[in-house]
Amino acid sequence: MHKIWFRKLLLSYLPVFFVVTTILFVVFFQTLNEQTRKDAIKANAFLAEHVVSYVDGSLKSVSYQVINDILTEPVVGAFFDANKAGVYGNIQAIKAMDDLKFSHPMIDSVYFVRLGDGFVLGDGSGKLDEFPDKPLIDRYARREASAKWTGARAYRAYSDVESTDVITLVQSVPYYSSSTKGYYVVNVSLAKLGRTLTQMYNQDTSYVSILDGTGRSLFGGTGEGEPGQRLSRFTSPYTGWQVESGSVEKGLLRLTMDVYGIWFTTALLAVLLGIVWVGYVTRRNYRPIEQIVSLIQTSSLVQPESERAKHNEIGFIHSALTQLMDETRKVQRENAEHAIMRRRHRYQEALEGAAAMTEAEWQSEIDTQQLATDGKKAFVLVMEIDRYGAFLQSHHPHDQSIYKFLLASIVQETAQQHEAAIWAEWTADRRLSAVVWLSQERRFRESRHSIAQSIVQWVNTNLRFTVTIGCDGEADSLEAIRVAYKAAGQLLSYKAIQGTARVIELELTGRSQASMTEYYATIHALAMALRCSDPSWSRHLDQLFRHMKEDVCSRGEIESLLQFQQHHLGRAFRELSKEYGSVWQEMERGLRDLEQQWETAEELHEGCGRIYASAAASMQLLRDSHRNRGVILDIRSFIEAQYANPELSLEFLSEKFELQAKSISKLFKEEFGENFVDFLIGLRIQNAKRRLVETDTSLQQISQDVGYFNYNSFNRAFKNNVGVSPSDYRRQTAAVHTIQAANP
Repeated sequence: MHKIWFRKLLLSYLPVFFVVTTILFVVFFQTLNEQTRKDAIKANAFLAEHVVSYVDGSLKSVSYQVINDILTEPVVGAFFDANKAGVYGNIQAIKAMDDLKFSHPMIDSVYFVRLGDGFVLGDGSGKLDEFPDKPLIDRYARREASAKWTGARAYRAYSDVESTDVITLVQSVPYYSSSTKGYYVVNVSLAKLGRTLTQMYNQDTSYVSILDGTGRSLFGGTGEGEPGQRLSRFTSPYTGWQVESGSVEKGLLRLTMDVYGIWFTTALLAVLLGIVWVGYVTRRNYRPIEQIVSLIQTSSLVQPESERAKHNEIGFIHSALTQLMDETRKVQRENAEHAIMRRRHRYQEALEGAAAMTEAEWQSEIDTQQLATDGKKAFVLVMEIDRYGAFLQSHHPHDQSIYKFLLASIVQETAQQHEAAIWAEWTADRRLSAVVWLSQERRFRESRHSIAQSIVQWVNTNLRFTVTIGCDGEADSLEAIRVAYKAAGQLLSYKAIQGTARVIELELTGRSQASMTEYYATIHALAMALRCSDPSWSRHLDQLFRHMKEDVCSRGEIESLLQFQQHHLGRAFRELSKEYGSVWQEMERGLRDLEQQWETAEELHEGCGRIYASAAASMQLLRDSHRNRGVILDIRSFIEAQYANPELSLEFLSEKFELQAKSISKLFKEEFGENFVDFLIGLRIQNAKRRLVETDTSLQQISQDVGYFNYNSFNRAFKNNVGVSPSDYRRQTAAVHTIQAANP
């Protein structure tokens, strides 16, 4: 062994070490450079913010003093009033200008403009038309300019003097008025402002530029050398100007920035070379693995299809191995499921006789299950989950599978506790069938009942649902087992009468066999009683179910009787008028839902009673409404005739028509859409309005004639209904009639 692979790997990845070292070295300096840059950005941001704060503060101070002069200095207000102007006032106004200049040394000049006579007072006093700064005043007078402070501009007091770069505050006078008498104009020297700002920073390393609203620089740039990268920008909330600051690229700083760029380029080239080298070495050293991958790809047994397998050799191999293991497990699982399905299929074929099977074949199947049945007799039990629909709704499919597995295990363990051999399978969604072999003894039936009863009791005690078991047989051959299986399944059809959560055996199904004529007669009597809303329907229903229990009817027989009953009820209701059709439709829907839900005869009996009681009540209400309609119409006619009777009330009508007051109020509301009191008041007010218009009878007499002893009550009721008092109503209608008579 010469450690070829070790040296190979060492020589392969040693260059990567130098590449990584170089990258770390360059990254260190680049990080240092980046940190320096971030510090410079923060410093420049502070500088820009400080410059904005200083400029805004200075300009605000000037603006506030100008506004204060306008509002508080009488000499300023007197100048802008042409009626009060004079030489002395002008001298006082110039003194106010000088005070402003003294308070703010950066101010270059101040002048007042009085629009009334076009007079300008200040460094260049005279007429406005001859004033060099007239274009500025015109823009503000025409409202073409609205900003308080202008951007950088050239100002000259006289046309023959050199201009000065200034920024200007133009404040209209008076301050709180929409009509302008003149302007208070202040020019701030940009040169003075620039000298103040340059004292805030080192011009050799930084620059500051202030841009006005048009983007023009106020100072034309600051700092010595070429402006470099802009590091910060701050916008003034007062003027809207932007302050930019950054570094000045000159000398050693410029060289340092260039070197940093070279370092970064070198590091990038080193990374690219390292990537190429690692790729080359990896491909060369993993050639054996590629050969394995090629071998797998040429195999038709494994076809990895995952995304990882398409781009990664190791992933390809992993995927291939995983697929091989999955296929192996899948085949094993399918074999196990196939064995279970085959066993269940053969079990059902044997019990149901769906396929020919000899005793020898049956015994072979038993031996396959390793069941000790020699010298034993068998019985068959069929277990059914009660209320299976509710079981499905209340349990998740996964939980249903667990419960079914648990039930199968309980049946197996219970049989084994009685030293019995058992073969149990789920033969339907809700049914588990089991063949149980017991030793031939005298107490065979007692042991059979004990096993079934133990299963039922355990389920009822420990689970949230119940089961019912039918069991039969004492067989020693396959044919006898088939007969027992069929009998056990049929026994469960008597669960409707015998009840759920119990064991049903052949001895419990003795029948009295009442004739079908009795059932038909009872159903006919029930239908006729319901049709007439006769309470005797309940007695006929009880009698029908009592016959079913006495005869121990199976579920199929009960369903047949239920269908006959529904058909007979439908025919009886169709003979009634159409308005009873909704009652029958509701009852039919209820019976249809009940057919899908009932489990025992008691549940069916209770459900039918509830549906029939609701139908009888609805029919009785319909009949009562027919009888009460005539009475309520008589009551209305009586009210319309006796509305003037002050004693007319619900109690009065109750005694008159022998009905309860509440019933009259309810029926009146249902029939006419308004209650008794509102109807009576409306009737009285309508007649009062007619008398007010057609007669000259006094208001007091009209009040009594329509049923009000107290005039105040009449007046209040009339006003609530009509909106005006009776006297106003009579006056208004009389005026209308007069106008109509005058203008036919």
